[in-house]
Amino acid sequence: MRRLRLASPTNHRQSRRNGRRGLTLLEVILSTAIFLGSLTAVLQLMNVGHGSRVAAKLQAEAALRCESLMGEYIAGISPLADETQTPFADSEEWVYTTVIEESGFTSLLKITVLVEHLANDQPNAAFELVRLKRDPELFLEAAAAAEASASSSSSGELH
Repeated sequence: MRRLRLASPTNHRQSRRNGRRGLTLLEVILSTAIFLGSLTAVLQLMNVGHGSRVAAKLQAEAALRCESLMGEYIAGISPLADETQTPFADSEEWVYTTVIEESGFTSLLKITVLVEHLANDQPNAAFELVRLKRDPELFLEAAAAAEASASSSSSGELH
């Protein structure tokens, strides 16, 4: 049979010197709190990173859509006309606004294109381009005037 020894002050001190065999409740609670605090911080950083990724993706798409639309206006594919909150053909979430105005310089128009992504009817991404273009109406008027003067001068020579 085994004999049980009574705890004496000398035995207690010796067991402390030999090392502890476990963690106290306070240490467990403290380490759990530190772990949960750092886990919360990491999850918050991941959430911020995800939001930034989505915002950058929307901003890049807004820039591409705006450049594409401006290219259509400059090339003459789309007619130059003011448009407000017009949705794109492929997505109702993307809208564009076009403003055509005089630039203050002779024969130049100022074209402003604003593309916005709407989520719950609130813009969460937008991109704006401003560009100057020669007024095509002035060229048409000048060509018509040159043609009229050429036809009148050639008809005058026939008589």
